[in-house]
Parts: sequence; structure tokens; C-alpha cells
Amino acid sequence: MSVQAKNQSKRKLNGALETDEYFGVQKVSEAELGDPRPVLAFLAQAVIETLAGVRDVEQSARWLSDGVYQQLKQRALAANRARAEQHIKLMRPNLVVGKMTTFSPRQGVLEAVVIVHNQGRARAVAIRLEGYNGRWRAKSLAIL
Repeated sequence: MSVQAKNQSKRKLNGALETDEYFGVQKVSEAELGDPRPVLAFLAQAVIETLAGVRDVEQSARWLSDGVYQQLKQRALAANRARAEQHIKLMRPNLVVGKMTTFSPRQGVLEAVVIVHNQGRARAVAIRLEGYNGRWRAKSLAIL
């Protein structure tokens, strides 16, 4: 057995706590995350456009947690199927992001309601953002 092989076999394995410091979720302060308003405006518009079938869910993936991404993807597929069954033509909605109301229940967490206006209709998009790995990510999302 070579010296190098002996050194590798004696190598101490890091515990879960040690590896989480480097590879786990890194929480940061709100000051490091930046202003959440542009993220909220983008996500509210992107979600409505995704469900309308004119935007891919992958374009929003960076700002969505895994669970929210999967739910939005399933909902978009169902909406696309329903449009196809009813032979409804895709039309890009003319959206305007309106009033935003935010609340921070604790450091690094922001809950918001964003009003999105379309022709003759307004929708409320409720979003919960949490700061992970240096950016805001949606942990919960609902369209009312």
C-alpha cells in the first residue's frame, strides 16, 4: 500500500455540522439581500404570465424554492391543458404592477401582497420571501 493510499484511508470525515457551514443554507441579513421590491414586482408579474402560458416557469426558478417551483409548474401545465381543451388562443396579458404591502415577521423574512392589474381585472399575489444564500427566494406563493 502506498503512502498516499494510507493517508487517504486515515482521513477524518467531517461531521454533518461541519459540512453544513460550507454547503448548507447560508442565512444573511436583510441589508445584504438588498431591496425586495424589484423581486416582488418581478415574481408577481412572472407568476401571472406563467399561468397565462406566455412565460416559462424556468425563467423564475432562481427566485423560487423547490416546492413553490414544482407547484407553479404543475399549475401552469394544468392551465395549458385547459386552454388546449377549450381551444383558447394564447394572449399576452397587459399587466401593470400596482400597490405593494409588505410585512416582516422576523429578520430575513418578508411577507407581501402585490396587486397586479390587467385589462378590467386586478389580482392579488401573496408572496413570502426568505433570504437564503445571498438572495431573496419565494417560500410561499398564492394568487387570489
